[in-house]
Amino acid sequence: MKRKAAVICNSGLGDAIISLMISNNFHQNEWECDTYHDGIRVLQDWFCHLKVIGYPNPDKVQDFVAKYDVIVVFHSLSSEFVLELISYGKKKSPPKIKVIYPYPSKNLVNEPYYSDSLFDVNIPMGRNLERFCKDILKLEKVSKSNGLHPPKKLENRKYSKRVILHVKSSREGKNWPRDKYVKLALHLKKLGFDPIIVAGGPKDEGVWREYIAPYNLEMPTFNSLDALASYIYESGYMIGNDSGIGHLASSFNLPTVIISRRKSVARFWMPFWAESKTVSPYSLIPNIRGFRLRDKKWKSFITVKRVLKAFKSICKMTD
Repeated sequence: MKRKAAVICNSGLGDAIISLMISNNFHQNEWECDTYHDGIRVLQDWFCHLKVIGYPNPDKVQDFVAKYDVIVVFHSLSSEFVLELISYGKKKSPPKIKVIYPYPSKNLVNEPYYSDSLFDVNIPMGRNLERFCKDILKLEKVSKSNGLHPPKKLENRKYSKRVILHVKSSREGKNWPRDKYVKLALHLKKLGFDPIIVAGGPKDEGVWREYIAPYNLEMPTFNSLDALASYIYESGYMIGNDSGIGHLASSFNLPTVIISRRKSVARFWMPFWAESKTVSPYSLIPNIRGFRLRDKKWKSFITVKRVLKAFKSICKMTD
């Protein structure tokens, strides 16, 4: 009889894309693994060998713990189920509950279950999960693959000059300014690339279409995450804010440039499957507590020139 594992992801798309590494490694070692996440289920056809289930109810915790041999749970203060699972599971079956704190903080070592995963904030999240599978879960076969494969006939990076500019993220405070994205797109066109603006839902698309109308830039509409994933899979590169789309692109072997307001966050959450560069404000800019100039004005400190330089680096271009 196969051993059973559960992986409870955080709610973000990027969190799920990365967390599937654990699920895929369980599968490669002949475990039966259930992955819990609401949003990623729309891409189920991209990883048919990994079962994804919606988040359980908090009152099902006791049955949930009894069902599995190992449970990997990503800590989240916003999930009642996760908090109840950790509380109950650590009292009743401590060895089977492995808690992961996905936060780029030096204070991580002081968290109560730090020894469950031994994360190092100085290396990317994906590398940490790779080490976790090997050193903590003791899996014999460990791969960095998250198991995503196109469900239809697609050619990876078919349009090698197509550059996805993902201009949105989960929070407005993480988004690089529109005027800088447009200037970047125009520079890319001069270099012979095909920049494609990718925004969020209909509301964001409407605002962006109006803004880019004078510049003759392209912004397709995608009716599903599956359609967007297919489009990204056949593109050449991706540049964008810190978001799940960057991790999706990287897992499809697209070199990426990620724009982030803080170096520590950029280093920890950078996509790691393909070549990746992060651009954040220089550390020499003051960020004193109570003042936080670097955090508050980060968009001003990241220039189009710096992002373009990072892109040329992943393209192996010289000035």
